Amino acid sequence: MARPFAKMINGKICMTTAAITEILGITQQTLSLWKSQGCPQEARGWWSIRDVLIWKGLLTASGPRTEDEAERISWAQKKIEAEAKLKEQKAEEAEFKNAIIRGEYIRKDEVTAELQRFFVVLKRSMLGYSRRIATELAAYVDSVTARRIEKMITELTYDALEQLSIDGVYKAPPRKKTKA
Repeated sequence: MARPFAKMINGKICMTTAAITEILGITQQTLSLWKSQGCPQEARGWWSIRDVLIWKGLLTASGPRTEDEAERISWAQKKIEAEAKLKEQKAEEAEFKNAIIRGEYIRKDEVTAELQRFFVVLKRSMLGYSRRIATELAAYVDSVTARRIEKMITELTYDALEQLSIDGVYKAPPRKKTKA
């Protein structure tokens, strides 16, 4: 048996959620949002069409509103929504300021100084690898091969450091082919 789409509740003609959303041309999510904002609901899943229209400002207790009155109400509703958004943004801003006070954020100049110090140490360390490796290899290979290995490691190190230092996508320069 099909469920009725309208019935009397507390002396008011009420409609199901599906029926009222169809009549007003809104979604169930919109109706749920209206409910959270104070739109009256007679019972679970049942809405008084008259009370909903009064709440929306499209109807008065004595009868329908004129178009000018309805437009003025819609502007008032828009003002209320804008004020609510402003309050949310103010609350978010206050939360951010509190997080800064609690030390959850670090100042940009402090981070920049620390990263600069880190990268200077990294550069010095990386540029020392090629000489150290070549010195260790000199006991096992001839001096020309050791210098070639040192040069190759130095070039790769400079490429890596350059890649860290640029914005965007890094494109390595073409390598010169050396004679073996």
